[in-house]
Amino acid sequence: MPEEPNPVEDALHEPPTVEDVEDAVRANIRSVLAVTNETLTDIGNLLELSVAVVGRRQRGVTPWSVAELGRLAGHWEIEVSKLFASRTTVVLSALRPGRIAQLRAAKGLPAHSRAKASVAA
Repeated sequence: MPEEPNPVEDALHEPPTVEDVEDAVRANIRSVLAVTNETLTDIGNLLELSVAVVGRRQRGVTPWSVAELGRLAGHWEIEVSKLFASRTTVVLSALRPGRIAQLRAAKGLPAHSRAKASVAA
């Protein structure tokens, strides 16, 4: 007798949708930009795209191309596959501290950002 379908278990094994992957890519790019303190302008200059085009990519209006993601990965010195990870910790752990320091130093910033101190209520 065949097993009854289990919707909860089946949902855990469904492959991600295209939208899920695009959301993950944008989240990973956003996370790297936060760590390196790079801006959409910086990324636009790197990719020879206008800030408006980069903004549309990051808002999900138009998708990032594989070539653009390859150039970003090369710039950050990570494997392009890391940009597709479903958790931002994967891409952030792939970033070398030395590369983060280089990118931050180019903007006149210290190698590491300090966590904001909590404000007492």
